[in-house]
Amino acid sequence: MAMVKKWFLGVAILSGILGGIFLLGLFMLTSDSFREFAKDRILPIVKDYHPFGHIRTALVSVKNSLHRNSIGTKKEEVVRPLGFVGNRAEKDGYITTWISLFSDRISPDVAPSGSRVHPKGQSRPLTLVGLRGETLSFQLVLRSPSDIDHLNVVLVPSGNSPGTDCLRIHRFLEYYLKLMVHTGSKYGPLKEVINPDPLIPFNDPYLPGHQIVSNLSLKSGINQPVWIDVRYRKSCSPGEYSGNLIVSRSGEVVRKTPVKFVVLSATLPDRVHLDRWMEIYMTRFWQGELIPNDQMFRTLLYRYFRMAHKYGFATNPSGDIGPAIQWDWNTGKPTSVNWDRYDQIYGPLLSGELTGKSPNVLALPIGIDSLGVGMWGGFMIEGGSPTPIEEWKGIPDIATQQLAKLLVQHWKEKGWPIERTFAYPFDEPMHKLFYYPDIYKLIRKVGDSLHEGSKNRVRLMLTDVPWSWDKRQKGHDKSVMEDAVDIWAPGAVLYIPERMQKLQAKRKKAWFYQNGPPFIGGSDLASTGLGFRMWFWTAWKYRVNGVFYWVSNFWPGNNASINPYKRQGSGDGVIFYPGRELHFIGYPDVDGPIPSIRMAQWRRGYEDYKYLYMLKHKGQGSDADRSVNTLVHKALDDGGYIPYWRNPLWWKPGDWSHDPREWHRERVRLAKEISLLYANK
Repeated sequence: MAMVKKWFLGVAILSGILGGIFLLGLFMLTSDSFREFAKDRILPIVKDYHPFGHIRTALVSVKNSLHRNSIGTKKEEVVRPLGFVGNRAEKDGYITTWISLFSDRISPDVAPSGSRVHPKGQSRPLTLVGLRGETLSFQLVLRSPSDIDHLNVVLVPSGNSPGTDCLRIHRFLEYYLKLMVHTGSKYGPLKEVINPDPLIPFNDPYLPGHQIVSNLSLKSGINQPVWIDVRYRKSCSPGEYSGNLIVSRSGEVVRKTPVKFVVLSATLPDRVHLDRWMEIYMTRFWQGELIPNDQMFRTLLYRYFRMAHKYGFATNPSGDIGPAIQWDWNTGKPTSVNWDRYDQIYGPLLSGELTGKSPNVLALPIGIDSLGVGMWGGFMIEGGSPTPIEEWKGIPDIATQQLAKLLVQHWKEKGWPIERTFAYPFDEPMHKLFYYPDIYKLIRKVGDSLHEGSKNRVRLMLTDVPWSWDKRQKGHDKSVMEDAVDIWAPGAVLYIPERMQKLQAKRKKAWFYQNGPPFIGGSDLASTGLGFRMWFWTAWKYRVNGVFYWVSNFWPGNNASINPYKRQGSGDGVIFYPGRELHFIGYPDVDGPIPSIRMAQWRRGYEDYKYLYMLKHKGQGSDADRSVNTLVHKALDDGGYIPYWRNPLWWKPGDWSHDPREWHRERVRLAKEISLLYANK
């Protein structure tokens, strides 16, 4: 009898343990974060030590391979190491130099093998083929086994040079930044990545005659890339011109490479139908540039506006600068409106005075506080007692309608393009579910109010999609927002092309913004040289209406220990660099923004998009599509993975070509094809 009791007791204990394991396993399997952790940290151990681990790995590999083939991915091409992709390497004494393509991100230690390095003067000429109105860029890299000073790099038109009315040449020193990134997976080991990003101009663009970089210095075994922009102005006569790329040390020529400037007959259009916008944060703008007064504020801000336009996007704060409005909160109507400050800041931009044309798209001065939410004791969505959604009808509704009406009236009086503007009061609303459960209904109310007050002239943009993609959204009918939102702008991980195209068929616009591989090119300092460039090819592939980046100046501060040149973090959110902080890295300050490689990626991508547009305009849209599909196989959430981390390429490089040589060859091919198509224009 005692043995039976012990047996039953043992069975009970064992059953309890197995039951606990089952419940724990069930919890783990339903936990997204644990599944991700297990995939990245536990399964590798199982594969190495479990007797059946390798069998399971093989089966999973076959399954994933079949699935990748079924959705058209080419993972093996994506992850193939490229090695050295530079060309025209030469050596003179201790100094090795070579030329690298636009989309090659030069690491500090990459170098050509000895067999690829030619003696001085034996490199073939460099040929730059482009359209009028286009900016062509390349990199010259210098390297030495010992420290060397007093170097200089110049690109000089010569011979039958077209003159300064045609070519514009700008030189930039590429400055390296450091960051720590996870490798292999989201929870993988940290690795230091060193990439160049700030492009420090040799000559101060804001003060003629002021030199920023006079001589180059090389550190032992560390590359120093120089970025060179060559702009073919629209006034250029088509033809072939000559010049020389010269590297010298203390006046003695180290390298002299002939350059052919090939200006094709076609001209890039000024504008194509693609919205392009980045936000700028005013508080960080003031802090980063240490702006002493209002006059300097306007001067600097205008220079940021101009640089943004030059690189192919518009930038402005979405709610920080607006009209001074006094409200009667008993009626929800304005008692006085003063536009002076707003017009003083934005007038030159919106009229086209600053850049020659008005911005392609711009955020209206409509923030949450502008809607009577919180600031004046109106409709509250934060705090312990948020306002019931039913109370939107009345004062908040009337005030929002009145605000929209005021904006449309003022734009009409000024002759500004209201049709290119949008309202952006809510950002990623899922995060607001924690303190305002009716956020989706509120967005619907706000959109309806803006449309009613503006007679549908004010467009509402939302960084979300009208379907649930996260378990925390259950119980909330997101589709209630669909009719009220005019521009759906999800991150790339949420952008399911098939679903977005259905919204576009209902006359909605579809934008996307960042998230990184495998959904879109990386936008932080760890990104490859393609980065933003492939965004525009993706926009063409999936017929996207616009691209935007969440912020262009997310600087940490302005002091010796915290500044964007020394303590940048990942670099996410930093496209401009503040010119008034250059002294932290040993260069004289300038009164204006410093561009970046990522900004140049954006410009190149936009000019590539213009190529595709020009082909379609001449009836060659199918060729444009074939070109895009050759380089971009899959992007965004093509496959409709919900949740998106079930994508078989999750935390892997994206499914597009990562070889800058392929992108270069395709661009040149398209340029020549376009030139033939437009030869008789």
